[in-house]
Amino acid sequence: MRTTVSSAIRSRTNTLPLALSMAASMAASMALVACGSPAKRIETGGPQSITTVTQVDDQDIMGASTQMLSSLLELGVLKQAEQKPAVLLIDRITNDTTSEFPIDNLVYGMREQLVNSGQAAVNTTYGANPESKLAQDEAKLDQFETGERVRIKNDFALTGRITEVRRAAGNVRQATFTFRLTLTATSGPRKGLEVWTKQAQFTKQGTKASVGF
Repeated sequence: MRTTVSSAIRSRTNTLPLALSMAASMAASMALVACGSPAKRIETGGPQSITTVTQVDDQDIMGASTQMLSSLLELGVLKQAEQKPAVLLIDRITNDTTSEFPIDNLVYGMREQLVNSGQAAVNTTYGANPESKLAQDEAKLDQFETGERVRIKNDFALTGRITEVRRAAGNVRQATFTFRLTLTATSGPRKGLEVWTKQAQFTKQGTKASVGF
């Protein structure tokens, strides 16, 4: 009988540290969850945005778009078109970086101000993958009914490329992203010539991503 009681006491004594350890682990896990960052809305591309080292961030895209638009408006090349407003065709813009993001994010901010201010009209019916399939179908229907080819005369075509250069020293990584846009005249005396070009570069360096600039 004494042996049985002693065994029971030893068993309870050995179990107590294990139970305390498990309770401490659970408390620590709950504390980590409680200390996590809750979801909230922030300004897109603002000072609270996440900044990575080797990826294109919202801040990079918005900064490039702003620089491109300012340069284009300052030059005033769109106002030199024969048509008012100038008709702009968005051609191929290539992403040669390892970052995946919609190319439209780069040009839509520019288009919004150019189109809504009356300085440009964007051709959305051209090509195998038009932005407006309905508008393209309407143009084809007009051509079928009239027997005449319906053609939108474009004044300019916008092309571009986004590239990156990476370097590292120890555990410090660095990436330079270059955004390039080029405007080519598609009508008028300068047809086929580059009439505007602009590049914007952003270099980031660090060992890990952070919140803020």
